[in-house]
Amino acid sequence: MTNGLSGPRKQFLDVLRVLATCAVVLMHVLTGATDVTDASIVPEYRSLLLSVMDLVTWCVPIFLLISGYLFLNPERTLTYPVMIKKYCRRIALAILLFGVPYAASELVVAERTFRVRMIPEALKMTLTGHTWSHMWYLYLILFLYLITPLLKKVLRVLPVWGVVAMMAVIFLGSSVAPFLNKVLDVNSIPVLPDGGVYFLYYLCGYFFAVREVCVDKGRNVWLTAAVAVLALGMILSRTLAGFSIQMAYNYPFTVLLAVLLFAAGWNGSIKKHRIPWQEAGALSFAVYLVHPVYVNLLYKFVKITPFTVLEQCGVQSVAAGQTVLILLLAAFCLVVLALATATAWVLRKIPVLRKFVL
Repeated sequence: MTNGLSGPRKQFLDVLRVLATCAVVLMHVLTGATDVTDASIVPEYRSLLLSVMDLVTWCVPIFLLISGYLFLNPERTLTYPVMIKKYCRRIALAILLFGVPYAASELVVAERTFRVRMIPEALKMTLTGHTWSHMWYLYLILFLYLITPLLKKVLRVLPVWGVVAMMAVIFLGSSVAPFLNKVLDVNSIPVLPDGGVYFLYYLCGYFFAVREVCVDKGRNVWLTAAVAVLALGMILSRTLAGFSIQMAYNYPFTVLLAVLLFAAGWNGSIKKHRIPWQEAGALSFAVYLVHPVYVNLLYKFVKITPFTVLEQCGVQSVAAGQTVLILLLAAFCLVVLALATATAWVLRKIPVLRKFVL
């Protein structure tokens, strides 16, 4: 068994990392547009927007699965000094270097001026988790990194059935139960904290790590079919059945879709083509950190969104509007991706950032 950092494993992880980053950008392009758009416009396209969200909500779970796959690998030794000095420090520096300017920008926009006192205030906001919303993932992964050495010791002595039982309890309590409460509009079903599902994704990565990459063409067909059927079912539930509850990271369909997508990559369904996946994967963290800058510039300063462009197109029917809106969302996503990727490439050319942060 390899160490999980090279060969076929590394290839499929890079592909998943890039795809998940693209999905995150699309999700923020969509949610950012709805946040700044007149609410009267959005209802006509609600089922379409929810369908798109359903199909990209797996992005953050995939990141957690990748982290669990790499860091919980039994063959990889990670002591607390190594974890803190190499990995926790990297995330902490990213939180400070990007979180503080983002928090400060909110203060500047709110007061329409810059004051020196805003810097310590922005630092306080960042340390308490009140910077730009996408930074929440860094606080989460920092916590998971901190408990990883202890978790690896627990997994080393815990029997397989014990791990499976723990994951089953988390899935039922943090995913199935909250979803049923939402669907049935009740609060009577006991639940575990929603955040427990992030721990579940991390543990799922461990289960893939303890097994060799296994290319099975027959299994590839079933995994691909399962992903397609689940995705189609989610779309049809919106467009035909009128299901209006927005998917969350902890809801069962999101959990299943994320695990199936990761399984497809792990099983060899994702091939290495001529696309430089490794180079693109190396940029993914920086792209994640900077892409909201361009979303905010477009929406809040240039004041152009997919919806404003759609209004100017003078589309007469909802069906035609949905088609145009999909194309506009894709176009905005590509623009933001291109700008964020170029910025990430430049930032990684700075030796100190590349070595310690990106």
